Parts: sequence; C-alpha cells; structure tokens
Amino acid sequence: MEENQLERAIRLAVKVHKGQKDRTNKPYIFHVLRVMMQGRNLEEQTLGVLHDVLERSALTAADLELKGFPPRVLKALDHISRRKEEDYSAYIDRVAQDELALRVKLHDLSDKMDIRHAKELDLADLKRYNRQLAAYHKLRRLAGEAALANGQAETQGRSI
Repeated sequence: MEENQLERAIRLAVKVHKGQKDRTNKPYIFHVLRVMMQGRNLEEQTLGVLHDVLERSALTAADLELKGFPPRVLKALDHISRRKEEDYSAYIDRVAQDELALRVKLHDLSDKMDIRHAKELDLADLKRYNRQLAAYHKLRRLAGEAALANGQAETQGRSI
C-alpha cells in the first residue's frame, strides 16, 4: 500500500497541475517532481509531490483523506499549504511548526531558488528570490536546532 501511496500521489499531482506552467514557462509538474525526488523517505516524497495540490486546485485535505493519504502527510500538507489571507512571514512560521513540512519546504525553496532554470531575472524575481532565501536560511536554522535537540534527547535517553 505504501508504494501505491506515492504512485497515487504522483497521478493526482499530474492531474492537478496539467497545463500549469512555472515562471520559466515550463510544465509546473517538473518542479513538483524535483521536490519529490529530494525526499529522503516515503513521507517526504509523498508530501513533496502533493505540496502544491491544495493551493493550485479546489481539492481539500478532506478530499485527500478520502483518497487514503495518511494523516501524518495530511497534517504536514496543512502546514506547507499557504492560505490566501496569510502573509509570507506568518506562513513560514507555520511551516516551521511541523518537521516534515519544514523539510519539504526546504526542498521546495531549494528548487525555486535554482536560477539555472531562468533565462534572466527582473526586479520582481530578485525580490522573490531574496524573500525565499531568507525563508530558506530561517528554516535551515530551525531544522538544525530541531535535529540537535532530537540528537541530545536520544543521547540522554541512552545514558539513562
């Protein structure tokens, strides 16, 4: 069932992103698949391929729950999906509240900031890139702190 989970997520993402283009006029699904490929495990890969589904379709988390996606992925999907009324800083703070969402958002930002995909950058691109870069560094710092705390907790648990 788990392997099927990723296949179902890919099929859903392909359907949702059909005809959508990125800023360089390439199929948006390429970005989604690159984010998925950076995932280190099934949860990260599944969230990576689904990370823009709620923002770019009429689907809801309840719809995805009915499709059999696991609660852990859906919880992280809620954190990684930006809400219309939410400013970017508040959004990044909310992403940081979920470790899985944080890891996948780092993959997402890493791909979005890869300027090799662009032929040229205008002022709006540079502003967006700087905002994404600041978010990336904030999330990297928080991920490092969480990893350190988890490592210390594991070390303390073994010494007891």
